[in-house]
Amino acid sequence: MSAKGTPRRGLQSILTTQLLVIAAVVILANVAFVAVFDASDRNSLMIDVVRRELLRLEAAYLETGQNPQALVSVIDGIYAAHPGAYAFAVVASDGDVLDGWNAPLIPEDLLRPGAFATDWIAWPSGADVMPVVASHSVQGANPPVSLLFLMAGDPADLLGAEIFDEFKGHVWLPLLPIAILLIGGTLLIIRRALRPVAQAAEWARAIRPGRGLPPLDLPRAPTEVDDLTQAVRRSIERLDTELNAEQRRAAEAAHALRTPVAVLVARLDELPRDPAFDTLREDVRTLSRMVTQFLSSAGADRLELPEGTSADLSAIAERVVAELFPVAEARGCEIALSGNDVPVPVHGAPDAIALALTNLIENALHHAGPGLVEITVGPGTQIAVRDHGPGLPQGSGDLFEPFRRGAGAPRGGAGLGLAIVARIQRAHGGTVEASGAPGGGAIFRLGYLAPSDS
Repeated sequence: MSAKGTPRRGLQSILTTQLLVIAAVVILANVAFVAVFDASDRNSLMIDVVRRELLRLEAAYLETGQNPQALVSVIDGIYAAHPGAYAFAVVASDGDVLDGWNAPLIPEDLLRPGAFATDWIAWPSGADVMPVVASHSVQGANPPVSLLFLMAGDPADLLGAEIFDEFKGHVWLPLLPIAILLIGGTLLIIRRALRPVAQAAEWARAIRPGRGLPPLDLPRAPTEVDDLTQAVRRSIERLDTELNAEQRRAAEAAHALRTPVAVLVARLDELPRDPAFDTLREDVRTLSRMVTQFLSSAGADRLELPEGTSADLSAIAERVVAELFPVAEARGCEIALSGNDVPVPVHGAPDAIALALTNLIENALHHAGPGLVEITVGPGTQIAVRDHGPGLPQGSGDLFEPFRRGAGAPRGGAGLGLAIVARIQRAHGGTVEASGAPGGGAIFRLGYLAPSDS
C-alpha cells in the first residue's frame, strides 16, 4: 500500500506489463512493415492472387476427373455471385472453350489457337492492375487443356484474403510462436530473479522492534538485494541497541524512584491527620502510581513469549478482581465477575495479562463513578471489562496512544494505562478493542490466541 492507502503494483507486474507492451510493439511494427511492403508492390500482390485462383481451378479440375462440366459444379459461388467481375474457361489446345463460368467476359482474341502453350498473365497497357487475364496449362491433363482466368474487379475481396495470408505467413506464424516463447521464458526469468526480492520484503515485514531479527537465508540473491538486506540488518541492529538502552534507562529511572516514593508514603503515615495531610498523601499516591506505570511500560516493551507459554484467563480474572476489590469498595463501586466457571487457556504470560486487565479495571473504576464494573471471561479466548460511566469521549481513536488523557479523566494518572495494555496485547499477538456499551458506558475487550494457534 502507498502512503495514501492506494494499492501499489509489484515489480513483477510492472516488468510483465512492459514486456507485453514491447512484444505488442514488435508485432505491430512487423504488421506495418508487411502492409507497407505489399502496398508498394501491388502488381506482385495481384499476380499472387491470380496464381492462387488458377491453382485452385486446376486442383478442382483434376479432382473431377478432368470433366469440365463437373468442374463448374464444384467451384464456389464467387463466379455466380459476381458475374461481372470474375470469369474462367477451360480451353483446348485448338482454342475451343470446353466449359467455364462467365466466359463471355474473356476477350475473343485471347482464345486463338496457340495462345496457351505457356503460362502467362497480362493486363492492358496503361490500365491499373485490373482487369487482369491469366493462362495456366494444366499439368498432366489428357488431352492438354489450359485454364483462362479473368478478374475485372474484386468484390469478393480476393486481394484482402491474399494480404491476410501474407500476414499469416510472414508475421503471425513465424513471429507469434517466437514471441510466446520469449514472453514465457522472460516471465519465468523475471519470477526467479525477483524471488529474493519477495523473500527480503517478507523478512522486512516480519521485523518487530525489540524482538531481534528473524532469520534470512538468500544464498542466490543478487548483490543489490544482499546489500539492501545487510544495510537493513545493520540499521535494525542499531535501532534495537538504542531502543534497549532507552528502555533500560526508563526502567532504571522508574525503579530508582520507586524506593524513595515508598519511603515517603511510609513517613507520611506518621504525620498527624489534617486536610493538608490528605491532599499531600493523595499527591504522593499519584506520584507512586505514575512511577509504577513507567516501570510497567518499560517492562511491556521487553516482554517476550517463548513458544508454549500459557495462561488461564479465568484464574487471572479471579486474582485481579480479588486484588482490586478493596480499591473498588473505597471508590463506592461494585465489581462483578462472570464466565470464570471453567479454565480458559490462552497463549500468554500470566503476569502481563494480569497487568493489562488491572489497567482496564482501574480505568473503568476511575470513569464509572459510584457504579458497577462488569468483567466477563469469554466467549472464547477473550475477556471484557464494562463500566456504566459516561462512555467513550469524542475523538477516541487515539485512546491507546501514550500520555493520552481525556478531558474528563481524573487526576493522578500519566496517560500510560491503556498504552501499556496495547503494548502487552501486541506482544501476545492479541487484540484490544474499545466501544460504547448499549445503555451507556464503555466496553474494552482483550483477545488472545489459543495455545494451539501460537
